[in-house]
Amino acid sequence: MCVAAFGKVTELMGKNAVVSFRGALKKVSVALLPNVVIGDTVVVHAGFATEIVKDPQKIYRDIVATDAYARQLLDAIDIENKRLHERELKIMNFCGTHENTIVQYSLRDLLPPNIQLISGPGCPVCVTPEEEIAMGLQLARRENIILTTFGDLLRVPTRWGTLEQLRLEGIDVRIVYDISQALKIAKNSKSEVVHFAVGFETTAPGTASVIQEAGDTENFSILSSHRITPPAMEYVIMNSKMDILLCPGHVAMVIGTRPFDVLVKKYGIPCVIGGFEPVDVLQAILQAMYSYGKNGSSLINQYENVVKEKGNILAQDLINDMFTLKDAYWRGVGNLPESRLVLKSEYSRFDAEAKFGIEMPERDEAKKQTCMCGEVLKGTKPQLCPNFGKKCTPENPAGPCMVTREGACSIAYLNCGFKV
Repeated sequence: MCVAAFGKVTELMGKNAVVSFRGALKKVSVALLPNVVIGDTVVVHAGFATEIVKDPQKIYRDIVATDAYARQLLDAIDIENKRLHERELKIMNFCGTHENTIVQYSLRDLLPPNIQLISGPGCPVCVTPEEEIAMGLQLARRENIILTTFGDLLRVPTRWGTLEQLRLEGIDVRIVYDISQALKIAKNSKSEVVHFAVGFETTAPGTASVIQEAGDTENFSILSSHRITPPAMEYVIMNSKMDILLCPGHVAMVIGTRPFDVLVKKYGIPCVIGGFEPVDVLQAILQAMYSYGKNGSSLINQYENVVKEKGNILAQDLINDMFTLKDAYWRGVGNLPESRLVLKSEYSRFDAEAKFGIEMPERDEAKKQTCMCGEVLKGTKPQLCPNFGKKCTPENPAGPCMVTREGACSIAYLNCGFKV
């Protein structure tokens, strides 16, 4: 009863709000805070937001700066930094949750300035190209179709508009919090229900499980924009000058350590699988620095209490049974071989592309790019985009990185404002 928690407001609905508690979403009352806006950090107690935290970054920064173990890690990082002669180290993460922890707890400010923490293409909504979203727009406009997806995808702008605009026009586009809700809608409707499935290896097993559960349900299908992460990590290794890769802990929880170990052995670059608390990230950085420059680089598993060598075999079996891989374009990255998960032919009755005969529009390479999300996904600071905080805000996003809570632009805007 006396426990209160900090959370970030992600959506307002009259006197209620959706508040994110480190990624866990909960609906709470904001009746006591009439001036609250999206992005505010609030104190929630017994279902009510009772106060707006004026300087949340200071609170989170002080949590780390005054924590005894975090202080030990920071001191040890300083020692390793001197051993490496304070050379510039570029460390790229591949997960929006890692980026959020880094920004929220001001880890960049607490580390030596020569250690650069760089955000990579680890946001599934951000890397989904507009041509795939266009297929969702085509389907939604057809008669007798209900299109479901996660809320972030609705507001991603494309040259054909957004799914949210269709919803406001009265077209039946619905937000669900997991794919099982979409199947439930199908079982209670005579309409065709298409779920626009987005996510990496952490989300794909759930999609496969629900398709398995769907059985003989004839009015349910998916449009798959699922992707796997190793091809993107390999692209970064081959096309950038990163020194260390911080691997996504939740992806590793599913696929195990072996796919990352392959990259280490192939390219000799230190890779560390890290958890998501501030001390996890600091410990992962320290372990990677200790390994850096030594002969025979090996994969480091800082998140070993969660991530096992073989991963979740059942989840992998579901993915392998239901899906096959095909080449796919990633926003800002390019065409990556065998990186998109699509349903195998024996499950084509659940494949909306095959079921409804839709095709992806051609890419328009000549189109003038005014949004820098593609560059941000490759490590450019969001604040360097001329649209950042001006023509592009969470309320009026110009690109996907400002739409989703996992996007580097949204994370920077909601936590740092215009600080470069």
